[in-house]
This record gives sequence, C-alpha cells and structure tokens, in this order.
Amino acid sequence: MTGVMEKTPMMVEVRNMTKAYNDLVVLDRIDFSVSKGEVVLLLGPSGSGKSTLLRTLNCLETIESGTVRVCGEMIGFTDDDRRRPLPETQLAKQRRYTGMVFQSFNLFPMMTALDNVASGPRHVLGTPKDLARRQARELLELVGLGDKGDNYPSQLSGGQQQRVAIARALAMKPEVMLFDEPTSALDPEMVKEVLDVMIQLRDEGMTMVVVSHEMGFAKAAADRIVFMSDGKIVEDADPDQFFGNPQNPRTRQFLRQIL
Repeated sequence: MTGVMEKTPMMVEVRNMTKAYNDLVVLDRIDFSVSKGEVVLLLGPSGSGKSTLLRTLNCLETIESGTVRVCGEMIGFTDDDRRRPLPETQLAKQRRYTGMVFQSFNLFPMMTALDNVASGPRHVLGTPKDLARRQARELLELVGLGDKGDNYPSQLSGGQQQRVAIARALAMKPEVMLFDEPTSALDPEMVKEVLDVMIQLRDEGMTMVVVSHEMGFAKAAADRIVFMSDGKIVEDADPDQFFGNPQNPRTRQFLRQIL
C-alpha cells in the first residue's frame, strides 16, 4: 500500500468550448468532464444546448473554439498548435470511443434485430461473420431480447427497437455511451424497459452521458446532473443536492415547472 489514492481516469474533458451556427452561439465557453464509470445527466429546457453538447463528443458537431477530449484524445482536431481539422477517416476512428443512441431508433428495416446488431462489427471493425453474430446474440440477451434475434424492426415494439439500438451501439465496444432523449419517442409503458437496461449498464460500470427529462432515472441512476440554460452550464450537482437544494435561480424555476 502506498497510501496514495488512485485517480479515476477522465473519460470526457471539455474545456472552454464554444459552438455557434453563424452568429448564434449555442454553447458558450463550456467546461465539462466525466470520470470513468460515471453517469452524467444533461438537463435543461428546449434549446439550452444539451443535445448539441452531446453531439460534440463524437464529432457530429464541430466546434469553434476550446477543446473536447474523449479517452484522453483530442476530438476533431490535431493536438498541436496549428489545430487543423481531422479528415473524415480519422473522425470515424475517434467515433469508436463512443456509442450513440438517438431518439429515433434508426434500425435497418430490412435486417433482423440480430443483423442490425452484428452489422457494425462486421463492416466497420472487420469482425468475422460468425463471431459478430455470436456477440450480437449475447448483446440481445443482455438487453432482454434474446428471443427476438430473427425479428425485423417492424415486428418489434418501440421499446424493443430502442433496446436493439442500445445493443447495436454496445456492439462497437465503446468506452462511453451517449444517449440523446432515448425514451422521448416511446409510449409511457415502454419507457421503463429502456431505462432498466440503462440502469443495468450503469451497474456494470459503463460511463454514460444522458440527455433526458426522466426524473426517476435522474434520481435513481445519475451520479451528477448538469443543468444547462441558454448554452451555458448553470448548475452541476449530485441528485440529492440538485433536487433538494438547487443553487441557481434558473434551476429552481425549471424544477418548479416540471415537478
């Protein structure tokens, strides 16, 4: 024993980051970080910049200034004084750090659930077909759909389709999972089955950044809640502090409206 506590690796680091569309600044000097195994919920009103922030973490949005690092690597630009944009081939490699789950399921309609999950490893990672399908079956078991591998998306409920989408993202072996309103397109009775899978991933140590207004998930599964307003982070606290004693007036106003 050395007596020195091991430092938890930082999986996401955003420093002084700005994102704009022409003259409209949508992310204003953002500082944000996520440790390994941490679950961070991005919360805020519509238009506050939550989804845009999430999309900067996997190169779906370029930034004007500042830095984004995932797993220690500068995202989107060369890590030198010249700060040159990376070519698409390099961006594609960087996106493998993250698995993205969107509001819409985006499954291939002409593929079975099994082939939807296996397609990424086969065609992007070069995994042999038999191995990719075996791993896909294991992931479908993980999300509670082991008996649905031969079903097409049209034969699945919305909640089942979203769980297939989660399995498909996991198939790429990401270090960080990104969820953008994963339950917003679902009927209320289907929300719980998706949130249960996300809680299971949390329990297994997956690092997650989640945009959602599911307050039950926020209280049960989030380590931190980051509240955004007008492109800025105005509060960053654990759930007990956030819901029990919010510090920012904008946070208190938002909570009064939704709770």
